[in-house]
Amino acid sequence: MKIEDPACCGSGCTNCVLDVKPSKHALPADVTNVFDRTYKTFVCEAITQATTNVFLFRFRYVPSAVVIDRERLIVPPGCHLMLRTLRTYNSASIGNHLFEAWREESSIVAIDSSSVGIVKKAIEKHDKAEDDLYFSRPYTPIAFDPEQGTFDVLIKLEPGGLMSNYLATLTVGCHTEWKGVYGDFLWQRNQHRTVVAFVQGVAIAPVYSTLRAILDDDEDETRLMLCACFRDLPNVLLRDDLHALASYWNFKYAIYLSRRSCACHENLENCTCNAKYHLRYNEPIYDRRLEAEDIERLLGRALSDGKQSLLVLLCGTVPFTAFIKTSLAKMEIENCYTF
Repeated sequence: MKIEDPACCGSGCTNCVLDVKPSKHALPADVTNVFDRTYKTFVCEAITQATTNVFLFRFRYVPSAVVIDRERLIVPPGCHLMLRTLRTYNSASIGNHLFEAWREESSIVAIDSSSVGIVKKAIEKHDKAEDDLYFSRPYTPIAFDPEQGTFDVLIKLEPGGLMSNYLATLTVGCHTEWKGVYGDFLWQRNQHRTVVAFVQGVAIAPVYSTLRAILDDDEDETRLMLCACFRDLPNVLLRDDLHALASYWNFKYAIYLSRRSCACHENLENCTCNAKYHLRYNEPIYDRRLEAEDIERLLGRALSDGKQSLLVLLCGTVPFTAFIKTSLAKMEIENCYTF
């Protein structure tokens, strides 16, 4: 696709998201989705800090002069949107004060990287004959409100990242451009008896939105199990949300931490260092890495109704998903979807 096409994001994607087939996600009768794969304007409505380098952004749709009746903002579970901005954006903007600490750390990392000669690989352009006016990145909303026209995204800001530097200039009231939706994951009510999901860090987004959609459907009785891996307790995302979802009869979860969360030599259950590290009643957080034995034990329980009744969802880095798939192959589980 040529960059002069008005639908092109201009990011130079080697695998252009515009080259995929039309969305197969069904909409409610007589409803038109705000997202029609053209860029629309969204105002930044709120920014909150989730962890040191992960922020929760809320964006609200800004309708055009002509408002279509029954137009609603809908993001099917597990689907992602594209955010773009001009390469000539105002990089000198002060931005939200929440980003100050991240900027300082980002500057330190950039200096350290340059001192040891680390050079980031440039993104290959899709159309090498054209200049890049924009750059874009995909993000998966964790929640959306069809009536209010808002959606929430958890975004991890990377030191030196083009989009991260742009996002750090945003303040409440700024206008942004998004389009969508993209993704081929389809869910039908009760199509599987059990869903077991393994996620890593901010990659929890598509899986969380999927599981939440299932739980919000009163007629869906699928049993859900989420296994989430994070660096340490302060970096656990959606901790309050997951704890609240545990009240559903058909949802269970477990969180594994790759690093000890505090300086003491006690496990989290006995830690007295700081109140923020304390576990809540029956909170399933383990101060150790996820091991193959944990995966196989969890999947073994889910196989009681047969392999065809089980669906495994994965989202994380390539090494992480490869690690999980080793256990799946060992147990001859083929019904797996990777976001």
